[in-house]
Amino acid sequence: MTMVSKTYESVTEGEVLPLISYTVNLHSLVKYAAATWDFHRYHYDAEFAKSVGMPAPFADGQMFGALLARLVMSWAGRDAFMRRLQYRQNATVFADETIIVTGQVRRKSMDGGKPVIHVVMAVTKADGTSVIRDATAQVELAPEAAPSAAMQRDEAQ
Repeated sequence: MTMVSKTYESVTEGEVLPLISYTVNLHSLVKYAAATWDFHRYHYDAEFAKSVGMPAPFADGQMFGALLARLVMSWAGRDAFMRRLQYRQNATVFADETIIVTGQVRRKSMDGGKPVIHVVMAVTKADGTSVIRDATAQVELAPEAAPSAAMQRDEAQ
């Protein structure tokens, strides 16, 4: 995570966030299961996953939410606040598959004097298969990252 928080002035609409490439391996699936108390066997037991018709253990859908949040918060800085995160999963990711998490600033706005950045995101497999669609986030930048009074006046005009 960046130690320096983004400022409203430094963010541009259309800005691309640094992508995350992540290989979902059995170790990461077990760690995520432990962190979320989700010990369904199909997330970590290859034989059990096969017995229920899956080719391998697979990622819990909430894991993608965590990666989307990491993408936005790593970019926005430690003092930012995630107001909203929404997404729809449309494919399963199995152990040893690599995913790419991407995002782009759709717009920025002021809400009650607080700087808010609206981000659109996606998760795809390395082969281009869409895993997450319709992903959006609203992140409130740190209070000291708010635009100057002069900039607020300019935007109001």
